Amino acid sequence: MSDGGVSSTAYRYSRTARTPRLTVALGLWAVGILIISLYFSATVWIAVVLALPLLPGLWELWRNPTAMLALDSKGLSWRSAASGSTDIPLDRIRHIRLDRRWDFSHRATVHTNSGKRLRIPPNCLPPHQRFEQALIAANLRVERHHFQIF
Repeated sequence: MSDGGVSSTAYRYSRTARTPRLTVALGLWAVGILIISLYFSATVWIAVVLALPLLPGLWELWRNPTAMLALDSKGLSWRSAASGSTDIPLDRIRHIRLDRRWDFSHRATVHTNSGKRLRIPPNCLPPHQRFEQALIAANLRVERHHFQIF
């Protein structure tokens, strides 16, 4: 029986912005501002200035955008609220470069047959070891680069 052209997803990763880590970080920052305001009798404008870094985190917590990456027999795709969506057929991918940076974060770049380079956004990037295994299982060439300066 035909699947109607719909392929099953070989690898799928998604995450939302509303995480316990973000909630705890925002809570600790707010408690710190409260302690500084009450214990040290800080003026209101100092408390407001210290509260400004909370705004982007509160905005992410309220909106809760979802980032997703999928790899199946048809192609590689990712979607993010910040960067939109990208779909690349597997036959257009020359190789995928996985870099480890000096701050121990990871970066993935898709190199296409036409020479174009597409960086996978950090919020769409899954844990690198499982992602590399999925890429190898999909018969894609993977280049690993550790601690490159440029």
